Amino acid sequence: MMLEKTATGDFIHRYHRCLVGPFSGKRKVMSTAMEHGGYQENLTAVFNQDVNPGPGRLCENMEAGQQEKMQAFIREELGLDPGTVARMATIVDMESAAIKSETYDILTVTAITTASLEVNGGRIGEKATSYEKNGEYVNLRPGTINSMVFVSGNMSPGCMARAMVTATEAKTAACQELMAGSLYSSGIATGSGTDNLMIICDSESPNRLTYAGKHGKLGELIGRLVRDTVKESLNQHMALNPVTQHRLLARMKRYGVAEGSFFKKFNELSQDGQRDFPKWIDRLHRLDQEDELVTMTSLYVHLLDQLGWGLLSGPEAINGGAMILKQIAGVQSIKFDRSIKQDESDQVVIQKMVSSFVTTLAEMVMANEINLDSEGEKSSNEKKV
Repeated sequence: MMLEKTATGDFIHRYHRCLVGPFSGKRKVMSTAMEHGGYQENLTAVFNQDVNPGPGRLCENMEAGQQEKMQAFIREELGLDPGTVARMATIVDMESAAIKSETYDILTVTAITTASLEVNGGRIGEKATSYEKNGEYVNLRPGTINSMVFVSGNMSPGCMARAMVTATEAKTAACQELMAGSLYSSGIATGSGTDNLMIICDSESPNRLTYAGKHGKLGELIGRLVRDTVKESLNQHMALNPVTQHRLLARMKRYGVAEGSFFKKFNELSQDGQRDFPKWIDRLHRLDQEDELVTMTSLYVHLLDQLGWGLLSGPEAINGGAMILKQIAGVQSIKFDRSIKQDESDQVVIQKMVSSFVTTLAEMVMANEINLDSEGEKSSNEKKV
């Protein structure tokens, strides 16, 4: 199926679980591609491949010893020359790809993105999960945000390198604006561990381009289109969007808070033993998407973030957190852990603040139990009338 005509005049096709872009003329490509990556001027096509074999199985084309099989696939199934093709791989279905183009004067940019953070979304600088030595194969799990950026003009090699930086910033901005959590720490994700990027330009264009930073129109277009396609594909692939993130559990997930955290605390605080789980979880879900509570939780999480970044001290974060929890609890008293020692690390303080948050919310569920049940009965009676 032909999907789109790109800024370079090349058509994007979807077949055999791939997005394929055969070139209709001479192109320059700068990429992190698995084959023929780096700066290239002799490529004839690029493609992005869905290599997801299903839950619990290693992606076949990511295994060692699959080079010959991949070359046969490119030649026989895609109809391309394996020696002049750059490839990216992902677990994202190609139907979840987002494609956007924008034109300014004689300049056109097209961005095509497939995005996932559910397998290996992470934050830059976290502890590594693999190590490569002397070119030995390193097993990586593809989750991946993959973008192809097509530019109508003739970019210099330096301009293409700058475009890689601009597009990467755009990807990170998309993750930040969605408050997407890392799977390896409490940080906001900056991408996944296997992200790939391709910049493709028309080397035959008379429009010479030398700058792709954020201060120029080319950089503006690349940044906006990559950011927007990353968001769109994350929504289509894994329903990561502002609506699903508008929940207190979604905001606190990065700090290890889940339904089970509240249920455990609820049982600890209850004097009558374990309560009925379905009724309790219903009460929690009523609070989960309550506007003011989501707002207060967002502020609380930002205190934790700033403490972790070194922008606030432990006492400052503790005092700010106590004010937020008082606002959340209303007339209820709160049990905020203020037992901070001078030599305690930021991580210990964060753990104490997370515990205080969970305790406050669990007490709210317990204190509002009768009211919530009464409201439910009232609503039921009103429907009967």
